Amino acid sequence: MDLVIEIGTEELPAGVIDPLLNYIKDRFSRILRRDDIETYGTPRRLAFYLRNFENTKETVEEVIFGPPWKVSFDEDGKPTKALLGFLKKHGADLSQVFKAERGGGEYVAIKKVHGEISLLEKLREEFEDILLSAPVPKRMRWTSSRRITFPRPVRWILALHGDRVIDLSFGDIKAGRVTYGHRFLSEGPLEIKRAEEYLGRLEENFVIPDINKRREMIARGVSELARKVGGVPEYPEGLVEEVANLVEYPFPVMGTFDERFLELPDRVIVTVAAHHQRFFCVSKEGRITNYFIGVSNNRPEDETIREGYERVLRARLEDALFFYREDLRRRLEDLVPKLSGILIHPKIGSVLDKVERLKRVCSRLCDLVGVSEEVKRKVLRAAYLSKADLLTDMVREFDELQGYMGYIYALKQGEEEEVAVALWEQYKPSGHEDRTPGTLTGAIISVADRIDDLITFFSAGEIPKGSSDPYGLRRSAFGLFRILEERRWEVDLRSFLDLYKDVKNLEELEEFLAQRLESYLGAQDVVRSVAAVRSPLAPYQVIRLVREIAELKGTDLIRDICEAYRRVVKIIPKGWEKEEVEETLFSEKEEADLWRRVRELEPKEDLSLKDLFSLKPLIDNLFDRVLIMDKDPRIRENRLALLLRTKKVFNRIADFGLLVL
Repeated sequence: MDLVIEIGTEELPAGVIDPLLNYIKDRFSRILRRDDIETYGTPRRLAFYLRNFENTKETVEEVIFGPPWKVSFDEDGKPTKALLGFLKKHGADLSQVFKAERGGGEYVAIKKVHGEISLLEKLREEFEDILLSAPVPKRMRWTSSRRITFPRPVRWILALHGDRVIDLSFGDIKAGRVTYGHRFLSEGPLEIKRAEEYLGRLEENFVIPDINKRREMIARGVSELARKVGGVPEYPEGLVEEVANLVEYPFPVMGTFDERFLELPDRVIVTVAAHHQRFFCVSKEGRITNYFIGVSNNRPEDETIREGYERVLRARLEDALFFYREDLRRRLEDLVPKLSGILIHPKIGSVLDKVERLKRVCSRLCDLVGVSEEVKRKVLRAAYLSKADLLTDMVREFDELQGYMGYIYALKQGEEEEVAVALWEQYKPSGHEDRTPGTLTGAIISVADRIDDLITFFSAGEIPKGSSDPYGLRRSAFGLFRILEERRWEVDLRSFLDLYKDVKNLEELEEFLAQRLESYLGAQDVVRSVAAVRSPLAPYQVIRLVREIAELKGTDLIRDICEAYRRVVKIIPKGWEKEEVEETLFSEKEEADLWRRVRELEPKEDLSLKDLFSLKPLIDNLFDRVLIMDKDPRIRENRLALLLRTKKVFNRIADFGLLVL
C-alpha cells in the first residue's frame, strides 16, 4: 500500500517551499526508515509520497542510568547498597546491568522495554513537533493558540495509508481523506479513497504537484509563445524555479510594451520585468524586444490578465526610464564626494572612506602582481568611480543593478572601456555559477574590494557565526579564491595591513579563511595539512599546494613521503627546538648524506613533492643503520637537530602527519 501525507496551506512564499519539503522529508525519512520519499510542492500544499510502504513495528527501549560504576561494586565485585537500591526501584536484576558512558564517566545502566510501536504511531507522536521546528524565516499565528505557527495558515491535512486515514494532527486540524484542487479551476473538496489516487486526482483538478513538471510546462509554453513572434525567451537565473513555485497550473500569457522603453539598457528591462514582476523578456538577434511573457495561475479567458500584466510593467518601465534619463545628467565623478553620506558601519566608516582605501589597496596590488603604469592608471580611475553609482536613482530603486549601471553610465560619459567594464566586474563572481572578471582591471578591483571587506569587517568584530553572514564575507572569500587561482596571483593579505589604522582579529580571519578553503577545495585533510604550515592569509599558496597534493593522493609518491615524514617526526621529542647541526659530530656516512640533501633543499624556492620524495631513501638508510638516540648526548642531540631540519624541509609544503591515507 502507498502512503501519502499532504499539508494544505494558504499560498506559501515561493522561497520557503523547497526548504520546507527538504526538512520535513528528512524528518519523515528518519521516522519511517525510508529514504525514497517523493516530495511534491505547490503554493497551497506540501506533499510526501511513499510507494509500497509497510507499517512495521519496532521495540521501544529506554536506557536508564544508575549510580557510577565504581561505587556500584565493592572490592570483591559484589553489588553495593547503591546498586541494589537502583535495581529494586526499577524492578531489574543484576543480569540486566551493563556499563555505559555519560559525560565522560562510567555508570551502571539497564535497558527497559516499553513494548512495540508502529512507524506511523511514532510519526503521529512527532508530527506536530516536525512542523513547529521547520526552519523558516517568518511564522504566522492564525488561531487562539500562540504555540501553533507555520509560514502560512494550515487549512487541511490529508494522510492516507492505502485506504486508511492516519491519525495525524496539527493544532485543531485533524487529518482526513479530503484535499482541494486548483483554487479557481476546481470545484469544492476532493475525497481521496486510496493513496494511490492522490496524484491523478490532483492533475484532473488542475494541480500539477510535481515542480519539475511545472518547470517543463513553463519553459515549453514560454518558448512556444516567444517563437510565434520570432524571438527567444530570456531566462534569468532562478526565474523558472521561482515562477514554478508561484502557480499550481501554469498558463503563459504574451504581452507587449511601448517601444520607447527600448531606450533603456537591456539588463534594466530584464531586471524590471523578471526580478520585480516575474515576467520573461523576449529577445531577437541578441537584443531585447518589446514583447514579454507572464505566467498566470488562472486560465486567461479574455484579455484581462494580459492587460493587467502590461499595465503593471508599463508603470515600472516608466519609473526606470525617468531614473535613467535623470542619472545621465550627472557625471559619476561628481557623485563620488557625496559618498561620504553613506555609512557602511560605525567602525568602518563611509563608502567614501572605502573608496580611499580601495585606491591604496589597488595601488599596492598593482605593484605586487606587476602591471604596467598604464594599467595601474586605469585601475586607480576605476577604483575612484567604483561606488559612485550607489547614488544614482536607478540603483537606489533597483539595487541589483549596482555595478552594471556604473558600467553603462561610465561608457555614456566617455570613460575608457576597460575602466567602465571594471565598474561592473568588481562584483564578480557574485556566486558559484557567476564568471570571474574578464579584464585585468576588473580582476584587480574585485580582489581589492574583497581584501578590504575581509580586513575591515573582521577588525570591526563582524565575524560570521553559524549561518549568520550579514555582510557576505563567505561569498567574498570564495570570489577571492577563484580570482587568485585563475590569475595565479601570489597575494598575501598581510602585505596590506600597514594600509589600515587598526587591524584586529587577524587570527580569527586566518581561521575563517582556512575553513573557507576547506569548503572551496573539498579535500579537508589536505587543506588542513597545508594550512598548518602555510598561512591561509596567502590563499593561492595554499590552493596551489593542496591541488598538487590532492591530485597525487593515493599514489606511492605521497604514501612514501608521509611514511618518511612520520618516521622523522615520531622520534623528535616534544618541544625539541635545537636545530644547529655540527658536521664534525657526524660519525656515520648516512648522517652526512641526509645532511647534504637537506642543505641543498633548504634554500630552494620552487621546492616540489619530488624533492621531498628524494629524502625518503636517505631517511630510511639513517634509521635502518644508525642509532639516533646514541648514548653520547652530543651525538644524540646533533642527530635530533638533523631530523628537525629535515622535518622543516617537509613543512615548507605541508604537515604530512595530518594527511589521511
